[in-house]
Amino acid sequence: MDTWSSTGWAAIYETEVEGERKRRFTPVQRWGDAGEPMVVDDSEQHCLVDARTVEGFAGLDVCAQVAGVASAAPGWSVSIKYPGGDTETRAVAAWVIESDGSAQPLVPEHTGEGPVTGLIPAGADIVDEYRLQCSIDVVPPGS
Repeated sequence: MDTWSSTGWAAIYETEVEGERKRRFTPVQRWGDAGEPMVVDDSEQHCLVDARTVEGFAGLDVCAQVAGVASAAPGWSVSIKYPGGDTETRAVAAWVIESDGSAQPLVPEHTGEGPVTGLIPAGADIVDEYRLQCSIDVVPPGS
């Protein structure tokens, strides 16, 4: 699961698309007054709502808990090796610091040759089934 939250929990939603069951995870942002898991809804208002009221709710699961985010020093990168030998290098823009002290790299998200549209976890834009066949290595400056 490539989901982080401030609580360390994610809501699981299941939908069926063309006969295939799909799962998505949404970060639990906080707990309500009665202990209900609160997520940001997908509507135009982007309000906090009880996760259990969103269509397709299937339960909760533990995810990585974010302790903070830090800018990356110049020179850090990730090397993505694809099946067949192709390699791609992406600059690390920031690190997500998890509650256990580990750090995960965030890289710029591009749409083709267009502008950067945000930061994503390294490898998050690779199709799930294909991602399992890739290796992603963090490369320190000067390597």
